[in-house]
Amino acid sequence: MSDGIPDQYAMGEMGMNPPDALYKDQIHDVVAAADRDGDQRIDVMAYDRDGDGVSDKFVLDTDGDGKGDTVALDRDFDGRVDFIGHDRDGDGFLDVVATDTDGDGTMDTVRESAG
Repeated sequence: MSDGIPDQYAMGEMGMNPPDALYKDQIHDVVAAADRDGDQRIDVMAYDRDGDGVSDKFVLDTDGDGKGDTVALDRDFDGRVDFIGHDRDGDGFLDVVATDTDGDGTMDTVRESAG
């Protein structure tokens, strides 16, 4: 746990340069890291939470501030993303989440915070 958030939902560290992302201690094993906008700072991280070598958690910095704001998870490790959360206001908490509650591959529940 970090800051009261279960590790599966934690964003982890972002904004480092590409080589550091792969060799620095992270919240989970890093499968891949990418700098999508060419600013020499990581804005996409793919993690392996269960140790099988397959990405099952993705964290994105969509606004370029060096902090993760979106997380996508394969919570049941079946190879399909079944949870997407986004922190709209940068406070470190997910404000909008979408989940696939019945396992059919379609996000069928969306929730937003009241704030």
